[in-house]
Amino acid sequence: MKDDVLTTVIDILTTKAGLPPGPVTPTATLKDAGVDSMAVAVLAMILEDDYQLVITETALTAHSTVADLAAFVETRMATRA
Repeated sequence: MKDDVLTTVIDILTTKAGLPPGPVTPTATLKDAGVDSMAVAVLAMILEDDYQLVITETALTAHSTVADLAAFVETRMATRA
């Protein structure tokens, strides 16, 4: 996985969705990172606005860790290009 996608996802979750940065690590589960429905909604909106990716909130929450979520986003970016 590209580090920039992981960094982008973590940045969105911590700066735009308001999650505290401490628990938002690549190996953290979404639950342990504090990723709730509001954070997922913010992530989905930013991915759509900034990257023209339309990903449902259900699809975003179907991943077990922050790194898995970022890998999914990276795959979606690659298939869009």
